Amino acid sequence: MSVEENKLLLRRFFEEVYNKGNLTVADELVAEDYISHNELDIQVLGPEGIKRAAAMQRNAFPNLRTTIEDLIAEGDKVVVRGTDTGTHTGAEFMGIPAKGRRFTLTWIDIFRIADGKLVEAWLETNVESFKRQLGAIPEAEHSEEGSPT
Repeated sequence: MSVEENKLLLRRFFEEVYNKGNLTVADELVAEDYISHNELDIQVLGPEGIKRAAAMQRNAFPNLRTTIEDLIAEGDKVVVRGTDTGTHTGAEFMGIPAKGRRFTLTWIDIFRIADGKLVEAWLETNVESFKRQLGAIPEAEHSEEGSPT
């Protein structure tokens, strides 16, 4: 596949699977031996792992929206810089009960593509910020001068 075809694959993946909840598209776009290396305590293996992860996220954040900010591709890799937004009004997520809190999470994911399918990914994001926005980690206390105590 060309670099442009790889970028289109990623656009379709995020739009269909995460934004529209069309989980069956994962069977077409994700290889059976797919693995995601991430810090979210979510093991994602193969198309079934993608479907489980996307369903968990959509169940916890019914208004979840992924926006692709940048796509950079070379060879068999595509780097996606994205932003997720949503409100935690649904199911518990990563052990965090829903409190109706909104979040904005930026991330960078590097995908490797082989034979027209996603085969591997490396996700970098600020998990601590995400947990803080959901109320799982208390906000830092500040002194009167405004600096952390």
